[in-house]
Amino acid sequence: MGEIVDGMDRISELPVHIIHDILRRIRKFGLEEEARTCVLSKTWSSIWRMRPDVIISHYSHKSLSDNLENFVKFVDDSLRPYAELSLRIEKLSLELSLEHPEMASHIDRWLNLAIKHNVRSLQLFPTFNLNYSIPDAIYAANKTLTELSLRRCKFEIYNSTSTTNKLQRLISTCPFIRDLNISNCTGIKNLRVSGLVNLEILELTECEGLVKVEVQAPNLRKFVYVGVPLDMYPTTREPESLPCTIDILDGYKTLQFLKLEATTMTDQEFEYQLSKFPALEVLDLRGCYIMKNIKVVSEKLKSFTLWNWTNLEQVNMMAPNLMEFKFESGKTCMPFSTMDPSNLEMVNINFYPYSSNSWNFGDMDRSWYSNLQDFVQKFNYSKGLILVFYCKEVLTSFFSFTGVIYISA
Repeated sequence: MGEIVDGMDRISELPVHIIHDILRRIRKFGLEEEARTCVLSKTWSSIWRMRPDVIISHYSHKSLSDNLENFVKFVDDSLRPYAELSLRIEKLSLELSLEHPEMASHIDRWLNLAIKHNVRSLQLFPTFNLNYSIPDAIYAANKTLTELSLRRCKFEIYNSTSTTNKLQRLISTCPFIRDLNISNCTGIKNLRVSGLVNLEILELTECEGLVKVEVQAPNLRKFVYVGVPLDMYPTTREPESLPCTIDILDGYKTLQFLKLEATTMTDQEFEYQLSKFPALEVLDLRGCYIMKNIKVVSEKLKSFTLWNWTNLEQVNMMAPNLMEFKFESGKTCMPFSTMDPSNLEMVNINFYPYSSNSWNFGDMDRSWYSNLQDFVQKFNYSKGLILVFYCKEVLTSFFSFTGVIYISA
């Protein structure tokens, strides 16, 4: 219970906006933890039930997950106070696992209510098989929407006389969006992101059928692109047949975080794009199908990740302020061996075989160990270094050969 001093409930006397802020901070530990604040006092219970952030997840209400009627009633009851008392809804997040065909009409109702109450942040994650199509009512949020995150949604052509899909129209009518996240959505072929002068974060993840992305956002700080993995296409296994061109036309002075995964970008295309961003601090490249020889020239780059690579041959680095380097590969090559690691403070290097019969460290020749030892010896050990290798066997062979693990004060 709240602290009671001289007959007063101090915790219930906190301003409402401060209680809302406390609830948001508790939420990072889970919705259940946030809900437990209801026991503090009747005031806290009332404020929690009418908080401006409405977050509903099937996974937090498993007892309702198999019954459409009960789940719909639960959501309707949760939203009723907002409608009856004209309360503001700053954020609506719906994470749904029910595949019932009637679920789409209920989602439409809940979205309409949030839009009427000037929703600013919208997160919608329906189940895969629902094939949910965003309703036209979302365009009415054009004056309030600042954050939009959509997963597993279908974007249809706007009307019979247009070639513009609903996502493209949504972008053109919602100029105040700062954070845009589109994941596992379909119906998007050519995406042009422009006119969003406030856009700071853009994330596009595994959108099947997307062949062209063009971004013009002068204040963009973070861009993430994750292509659809080849194993999602049972009949097409060649990356060249699944092209997606990416062109970032703006954000030259503001882009600080760039992640590319499962792209069909060539070495030359990547080098050209990278040259535009002198302010870049974090570069994350994962499983890019075509790139083999990567050149990175960046004065401000602090963190560089090369993860899940199979075809990489060489990395040429000119990043004097690099502090963190992560590398993982299913091959035994060391494309980073010529890199200068003297300023690095953290290094994570992981070699793994595709299968237990592919190779092990005992198969490596003397030159492989020599290259690794030469690389490690370039480190600055003034702050100490711990280098850890995970493998199933022949550890003693590796350590007795060079003793490349150094720990110093």
